[in-house]
Amino acid sequence: MKFYKNFIRTFNDLPDHTTLLIHTLSGCPLHCFGCHNYDEIIANTPKEHKTREDLYQYLEKGGFLFDAVMFSGGEFLIDNINEICDVLRNVRQIFDGKIIVTTSGIYHKKVQRLYEENLVDGIHIDMKLPYHALDVEEDKQIFEDVIGITPSQKVVDNFLQSIDMVISHGSILDQVRTVKYPLLDDAFFEETRNYVEERKAYYQSDVPYFLNDFMHPQ
Repeated sequence: MKFYKNFIRTFNDLPDHTTLLIHTLSGCPLHCFGCHNYDEIIANTPKEHKTREDLYQYLEKGGFLFDAVMFSGGEFLIDNINEICDVLRNVRQIFDGKIIVTTSGIYHKKVQRLYEENLVDGIHIDMKLPYHALDVEEDKQIFEDVIGITPSQKVVDNFLQSIDMVISHGSILDQVRTVKYPLLDDAFFEETRNYVEERKAYYQSDVPYFLNDFMHPQ
């Protein structure tokens, strides 16, 4: 597993925490509209990178400056699940703060394993569309325009199962997030929020939901 050469300090991704944001260079199965990381991290993977050992050494020396680490991508869960788990276990041993993973939810079995083995304190999942209300055939163009692929029903079910897992986990450190893509009508975002709130009520969950403004790539 390779990491982007720059680890980033952020105060926004996890409220009330100083977080070390770490991007993997393993790619992503999606090509979402306006993706900020696509050109530099996915399409043109930089030759210069940090290794797992670099990450561990960084946390051993400077981990006290942060109270959370966040693994992102691309898609962090695209890698082999055993390798992912090994990295997170090692970080648990070195680092005293919270561990967060961001994902699109496309690999719901991997999401499940991270929770079952207590390798994360929270998962931030991007619900990019109201998947529950769309048809993979009739709404093919919407999927292609927003997430860059034509999904099967199995892929859509993976997204929804992952979202359910995050909501049922119920931690304030989890998140469900939606980007307010400018090519979508407000009805899409209302439908997404309503779905999340219904699932939160069902599980009596405190998971935060955020509708984030679309930020145009620089």
